[in-house]
Amino acid sequence: MKVSYSYVRGRNSSHCITFVHRKRRYRRYFKSRIDAIKFQNEKRLEFGIKDPTVMENEAIFHVLSEINDKLESMNRRMSQLEHSVIKQEEIMGTMRKPPKPRILKVSEAAKILRVSPRKVYYLLEKKVFSRYRLPHTSTTFVRVSEIEKILDDGGVEEALLENRGR
Repeated sequence: MKVSYSYVRGRNSSHCITFVHRKRRYRRYFKSRIDAIKFQNEKRLEFGIKDPTVMENEAIFHVLSEINDKLESMNRRMSQLEHSVIKQEEIMGTMRKPPKPRILKVSEAAKILRVSPRKVYYLLEKKVFSRYRLPHTSTTFVRVSEIEKILDDGGVEEALLENRGR
């Protein structure tokens, strides 16, 4: 048994439902699609016919659920990747070398402090500044932070007086 719907343009009743009952074919015409669909559903219920769209809907639902599962697994993988990237960035941050200290040659430090280079060497001997040596050179360097500290405290003479008091 079959109940089918057809649409023919230009007919007075363009919506047609055809059904077969006891080897005889019946046709019923409707002016609106809503009435035709209502009648089609009534006949299917009356004859006990499963709606073919139900099967299609089940298949579509099954495919959509599979797609949803795949999207969820992809989302899970993406979040795991993001988490691992964040961890790797943290590890890379810890592996990075500390920033190089800003250093000046003794002559450059003397220009900034407005004293002679001999006086800077004297200050190095008196432990006002600490010596900073690079492994590949024999040149003596002074850290910029120590020079800035001396300049903020009041100058070279103040630093010498403080060190003599120790």
